[in-house]
Amino acid sequence: MARKSDAAGPRTRLEEARARMYRDLVLESAEHVFARKGFADATMQEIAAEAGISLKTLYATVSGKNELYDTILESRGKEFLEETAASMQSGAGALDVLASGVRAYVSFLVRHADFLRIHLRQGRAWGLPGFEGAGAVQRDQGESLFVAVVQQGIDEGVFYDDDARTLARSGMAVMQAHLAMLAEGNHGSDGDAMGDAVLRSLLRLLCKPEVLAGKNVPGAA
Repeated sequence: MARKSDAAGPRTRLEEARARMYRDLVLESAEHVFARKGFADATMQEIAAEAGISLKTLYATVSGKNELYDTILESRGKEFLEETAASMQSGAGALDVLASGVRAYVSFLVRHADFLRIHLRQGRAWGLPGFEGAGAVQRDQGESLFVAVVQQGIDEGVFYDDDARTLARSGMAVMQAHLAMLAEGNHGSDGDAMGDAVLRSLLRLLCKPEVLAGKNVPGAA
């Protein structure tokens, strides 16, 4: 009996490792296909072909296209949010916090080009009331982070004294415009330069003129 139990353990671990490998491969392949085609036009056949596996194996790994799309948005979105939020802990004033967050935000999307395209497709609906769906929680958390930074800047007297959520959403629209240019290949592949370009646009939107005229505004030059 002991021998059978001992033999079963390694087989189980091997099966679990193989299942994780297939799932990682499928998620990576699905991200490529969704980035190219969008959710509506992507098919499970295309995802299986991208992964180099049979359709039967694909369905043994995931239940369908919805599960794949939701998993990508939730897992990659969580990673995206955590990296951006962590970078914002290093700044004290609102200007430094904003600069750190924007650079981390852009850097992540430059490094994950497929997710950038998916993010842009989803971004078209972010401003609609009652928006729900995969990634909605992370999107709300990301917006709350941005609103908090804007409110900090208002309180410090460096940003226009306006409604923080309205300013934050305007800033999100500015970032979407820059990211669309990046996805179209019009910003090159230099993440640092791209981050500085986004930051300059945000500072022009958010900062009072006398603040922009100062010498210590990060990215304002």
